[in-house]
Amino acid sequence: MRLIASLILLTTPFARAALFTNPNDVPVKRYDFIIVGAGTAGNVIANRLSEDSSKKILLIEAGIDDSGILNIEVPFFAGRNGQTAVDWNYTTVPQTGLFNRSVTVPRGFVLGGSSSINYMVYNRGSLDLWNRYAAITGDSGWSWNAMKPYWKRTSTLVPPTSNPFLPPPPANNPTLSNGNGPVLVTRANYPEEIHPRIINASKILEADATQDGRFRYTDDVNTGNSLGFGYIQEANGHGQRCSSAVAYLRPAMSRSNLDVLINTRVTKLLKKKVSFSPEPSFNGVEVAQSIDGPRYTFRATDEIVLSAGVIGTPQILLLSGIGPRNELVSKGIHVYAHSPDVGKKCYNHPLLSLRFTVNSNNTFDDANRDPALQQALLSQWQANRTGLFSDGPSNMLGFMRLPDSFFNGTSDPSSGPRSANMEMVFFNGYSGVPPPQGHYFTLTPVILSPKSFGSVTLASAEGDTFTNPLIDFGLLSNNFDVSAMLQAIRDAETFISTSPWTGYIIGPYGDFANATTDEQRIEFMRRNAAHIQHPVGTARMGRDDQAVTDSRLKVRGVKGIRIVDSSVFPKIPECQPMAVLYALAERAADIIKEDHGMSGL
Repeated sequence: MRLIASLILLTTPFARAALFTNPNDVPVKRYDFIIVGAGTAGNVIANRLSEDSSKKILLIEAGIDDSGILNIEVPFFAGRNGQTAVDWNYTTVPQTGLFNRSVTVPRGFVLGGSSSINYMVYNRGSLDLWNRYAAITGDSGWSWNAMKPYWKRTSTLVPPTSNPFLPPPPANNPTLSNGNGPVLVTRANYPEEIHPRIINASKILEADATQDGRFRYTDDVNTGNSLGFGYIQEANGHGQRCSSAVAYLRPAMSRSNLDVLINTRVTKLLKKKVSFSPEPSFNGVEVAQSIDGPRYTFRATDEIVLSAGVIGTPQILLLSGIGPRNELVSKGIHVYAHSPDVGKKCYNHPLLSLRFTVNSNNTFDDANRDPALQQALLSQWQANRTGLFSDGPSNMLGFMRLPDSFFNGTSDPSSGPRSANMEMVFFNGYSGVPPPQGHYFTLTPVILSPKSFGSVTLASAEGDTFTNPLIDFGLLSNNFDVSAMLQAIRDAETFISTSPWTGYIIGPYGDFANATTDEQRIEFMRRNAAHIQHPVGTARMGRDDQAVTDSRLKVRGVKGIRIVDSSVFPKIPECQPMAVLYALAERAADIIKEDHGMSGL
C-alpha cells in the first residue's frame, strides 16, 4: 500500500503524501478531530478546520479517489456515474406509491461524495427557506441575512467557455450571489437551440394575466426569490466539474496536519472509556475495509464530525446505539441514547420525465448513441474544455409555485411565497438511454415541496456499514404530491403550447402519449416516476425533543458527536440542495472553531 501511495504522489499535480489507502499506514491513532465522509460537506470541514495548524485532522472516506475519472470530470457525463464504482449502488425498498417498484439511489462513493456525481446545479435556496431554518432551530444564525457571508466565502462566478450567445450577467445578478470562494460556478458554456425557446415561452406566459406570473423569467434564482425560468448556475469551472474534492480538499492536501484515509468504512462510533459526563461521551471510530476484515480504531480528542450523508450518517448512529430505542433493542444493539428521529423524516423530490419527439437534428441524442461523435466531442473537450461536453446535461430550469387555488382546503408545505413548489428540468434530448433513432426533448417536472416522506433503518446489526440499510423515501405516498404532479403535467403542456415551440415539438413520446385523463396520468406517474436524488432530514436539527441535532449541529443526548451533512436539514430545500449544503458546512466550520477556541475564524 505504501508503494501505491507513492505512485499516486508522483503522478498527480498536487501533494498527496497525506492520502492513505490502508488504515495500517496512517501514522497516528489519535487526532483532534475525526471527520467521517469526504463528501460535499466533509471536505469543507476538513479544509476549514485544518486552517488551524495546531489541530490534527483525520478525514475518512469509504469510497475511492476521484483523480482522473472522466465521468466525474466531464460535465456532460454527469448522468453516467450511477451504478458504477463511484456510486454506493443503493436501491430503495418497494415504494408503495410507485406500484411497489424499487428505484436506484445514486450517492457518491468517491472523494467529493455526491458533488462528484450530481448534475452540478448551484441553487442557494430562498430567503424564506433560510428564515424557516432559523425559526425551527431558534437560531437566527441560520437566517438569510446571517448566512450572506457564507455565500461569498463559498463560490466564485467564472465566465462561460464557449457560449457567445449567452447574455452578460446584469449589473446586480448573478455576480452578487457569489464571492471569491473555492467553488467555481458558471452559466451555460454551450448554446443549445432550446435555450431561447425556454426564455421566450417564459416571457410570453409571464405576460399572460391568466397565469398569475407563475411562469416568470429570471436572470438569477439565487437572489432570495428562487422563482422563475432561466439559466442555472453550475459548479463547473472553465468547462470541468468543480466538486468539493477539487474546491476544498485538494487545496488542503499539502497541509501537514491533515491525513486522508480512503477505501475505508466507519463501522460504528466508540464510547469514551472513562467519562465524567452524565451523557454518553463518544471519542472513537471503528473502521474496516471489508465485512470480515480486521477492525481498526482511531480516537478524537475534541470531537467526531459525521458527514457520511443522509443514508450513511443515520446508519452509523444506529449501529452505535443512538436512535429509536425499540428499533435498537430489536436488533440487539445496546442503547446509549434514545433519539426517536434518527433515520426518520427522510424527504426527497419526486420527478417524472415527459418526453417528446422533435423536428430537429440538433439534440444531444446523437452524442449519446454515436461512438464516433462522442470521441470527437471528447477530444474537443480534452483539448480546450469547450463544446457540448463542457456543460451538464441540463442548464436551464424553471421554478414555480402551484396555483393559489390549489391550496383550497390543504396547507402549503413550502417555506413561503419566494420558494417553489415545483421545478421544470429541460433536456435537449432524451433523458436516459435514447431509442436507436429519432430526436427528442425531455421536460421533467419535479415536486420540490413534497408531503411524502420515508425513513432509513437498519437491515441488520451484524453487517455493520457493509450491509446496506433499508431506504424508503415514501415517494408519492401522500395524495398532495400526486395532485401536485398532475398540476405539473398540465403546466408542462401549457409551457410547450406557446409559439416558440410551434413546429419544433411533434408530440408526446411513449406511454405518455396515451395518458390523457387524470386517471391514466396517475397510472403513468406511478409506473414511471423516480426521484431527483435529493434525500434529506434523517438527523434533522431542531428545538423539539424528537430532533436529532441542536442548532449547533451537536447530537442530542450524547457528547462528542456533531453532524454536518444533508441529514440535518429540518425541511427539504425547495431547490437543488448542493449549494445550500455548502453554506451550511461553512457556517458549521465556524461554529466548531468557536466552540473549541480555534484560530481562523
